[in-house]
Amino acid sequence: MTKTRLVSILSTLAVLVLGSLPAQASDRTPEQVAELYYRAWLNYDRAAAVQLNTALRPETGGRDLVDLGMIADPVAWQLRRIASLSARGDPSAPEIRRLMAKFIIAGSKRVRCRALGHEISAQPTGERFRATVKLECAVPDAVAGLRQTKEHEQRRSNMVNPSPRLLKGVIEAFERAPLTRRVSTEMDVTAGSAKQRWMPDTSRSGMDQVTGAIARQIGEAGLGP
Repeated sequence: MTKTRLVSILSTLAVLVLGSLPAQASDRTPEQVAELYYRAWLNYDRAAAVQLNTALRPETGGRDLVDLGMIADPVAWQLRRIASLSARGDPSAPEIRRLMAKFIIAGSKRVRCRALGHEISAQPTGERFRATVKLECAVPDAVAGLRQTKEHEQRRSNMVNPSPRLLKGVIEAFERAPLTRRVSTEMDVTAGSAKQRWMPDTSRSGMDQVTGAIARQIGEAGLGP
């Protein structure tokens, strides 16, 4: 596995998904919209995904925003993403790719994000008002467990050329890590003049701050390139 491919795979942690607030959700606050968005895409939360899909269909012509196949089988969904990022002829063994997919899931599934409040801009941008939602996320702090995994490997592999044993140790480290790392981020949502139907601005979701805090732990533990 090359350094470039490792960076590409880790970047899948920073999925920014096109979306908008439900047309029927006029009673939802900007905070509620942001929390639903994060739960669907970071936590593979089926309830959040169904709520977004149901409410968004009038805005998407009946198309689901969230692929419920991702919720039903996150490993298969991530494997398709990894395949799309991999170079043709990539020799990585199927087991390595499967474990890498599990690592991506383990990194974000336990994250817990809470919206703290929002601020609406005084003037609209074009015909829409913009609100910035502040969120605080609790992220697994797996560095100690990752360092133990590195010691067990005795420098035989790292996340550039990982062994199955290394990846299993990395997954376990994230699954068992305490949620003690705090990440502050912001998400923008927009609405029309009535300020009722708030829609996520996917170019400013802030989710990359959260997923970046997960991916950086590989380097902090000395397992990166």
